[in-house]
Amino acid sequence: MVNLKKAGKNLIIDDLVQIHEPERVSVGDNVTFHYGVFVFPEGYDITIGSDTHFAPYGILYGPLSVGNKCAIAAHVVLASSAHTHDRVEVPFVDLPLDKRKITIEDNVWIGANAVITPGITIGTGSIIGAGAVVTKDVPPYSVMGGVPARLIRKRK
Repeated sequence: MVNLKKAGKNLIIDDLVQIHEPERVSVGDNVTFHYGVFVFPEGYDITIGSDTHFAPYGILYGPLSVGNKCAIAAHVVLASSAHTHDRVEVPFVDLPLDKRKITIEDNVWIGANAVITPGITIGTGSIIGAGAVVTKDVPPYSVMGGVPARLIRKRK
C-alpha cells in the first residue's frame, strides 16, 4: 500500500498500478485502481471521490479532480497537460506545457480509449463514448462521442 495523502476505506490497488507522488493523491471510499493504471500528479493534486473505479491501463495526470460514483473504462487518458504548438521554430519538446486542471463531476462514465484534454470539465451524469477526444467542456447529463467529441444527445 502506498502512502497516499488520503486513502478511504476499501481502497483496492491492483498489481502494476503506479502512483507517483502519492502524497499528492487523495481518494475516497470504495475506489479501485485496476491492473496497470498510471497516476502521475506532476506536482499537482489529484482528488478522487468515493465509489469510483478505474479500469486497466488508464492514465491520470494532475491537476485532476474526479467525483463520486464515476466509471472510467480501460485505456482512458486524463491528460491535464499537453505540448503547446504555436511556435513552429521551436521543437515540441522545448515548448511550454499547456497544464490545466481536468474536473470530472459525479456519476460520469468515460468509455474505453477516450482522451480528455487539459482544462476540461465533464458535467454530472454525463457519458463519454469509447474513443472520444474531449476538447470542450461537457454540460451535465450529456452523451458525447467522436473526434473531436460532440453532443449526441441529452440524458434528461
